[in-house]
Amino acid sequence: MANITVNQANAKGMPIQLSPEQIREQLLRPFPTFNLRGILILLLVIVILAWSLSAVGPSELNRITSFADPFIAMGNLILRMFPPGWEVASEQPVQISLFGQTIVDFTITRSTISIPTVEYRGREIGGSMEIGWLPVITAMFETIQMAIIGTLGAIAMALPLSLLAARNTSPHPFFYNSTRLLLNFMRSIPELVYALLFVAAVGLGPFTGVLALAFGSVGSLTRIFSEAIEQINPAQVNAVRATGANGLQTFIYSVIPQAFPLFISYSIIYFEANVRHATILGLVGAGGLGFLLFKYTGTSDYDRVLGTAIVLVVAVTIIDRFSTWLRSRFI
Repeated sequence: MANITVNQANAKGMPIQLSPEQIREQLLRPFPTFNLRGILILLLVIVILAWSLSAVGPSELNRITSFADPFIAMGNLILRMFPPGWEVASEQPVQISLFGQTIVDFTITRSTISIPTVEYRGREIGGSMEIGWLPVITAMFETIQMAIIGTLGAIAMALPLSLLAARNTSPHPFFYNSTRLLLNFMRSIPELVYALLFVAAVGLGPFTGVLALAFGSVGSLTRIFSEAIEQINPAQVNAVRATGANGLQTFIYSVIPQAFPLFISYSIIYFEANVRHATILGLVGAGGLGFLLFKYTGTSDYDRVLGTAIVLVVAVTIIDRFSTWLRSRFI
């Protein structure tokens, strides 16, 4: 038995009995031993990688002649972005109403201030600077609003669907399998495709982005909600049923309390993701920061592209800190 390797013993269904020297040798061996099966798997992986690279590798359209060309091109693009810039609106009306009564109503106008010119190392620093309302702030608020309403719409659709997609709450295997098939179909379509479809159906604007985010998130959100329901402790469900509670009462007092923390956590995670998705949807006319990024890249205003990206990073960081605090309150 000492001359039989571990792989041979496994292939023959024999119990593995190794001496301390053999165990020590295997632990000290830096690389695993390859057999015929391992070599075939390695060759298959190499063939798949070569096949994938043949289709997506650099071509004549990428204008790449050496390995350093992509890094040089990105370096030149980054240099064109500095210093960051922001567009200043000529005027921005600000109106806040509550119960039909206007509380705040004023207009922010663009103004120019002069900065004394100072010569430093042969360069003149100073001049004039425009101050006023930045349209990128309005677009950022619009993006966050799209993410909030889109995520809430997805949650509203995912909660009832998750009951049909969970094995322990689905009323019949037909509803379970049908709902799972529907979720697979909805998950296979990305948010950008939903946005293109809704743009053709209802037109441009933030409402299109809300619909795209809601329908683009409901498939994945329903699946993880259903998995959270399947992980609940059935003993608590049986205890509530033993008191004479009906199906709705059992769901409210036994299923929801156990799955609610996971519902909150997953919903917050999807809200953070939808903020970024809403930015992408603006490229197809759904409003928000994506529309400004599309406009600035089309006019080669790369300094404003960097300024918009800085605003997005700050907003996502604030949302991440707030989400962490909110998640700690429920979990």
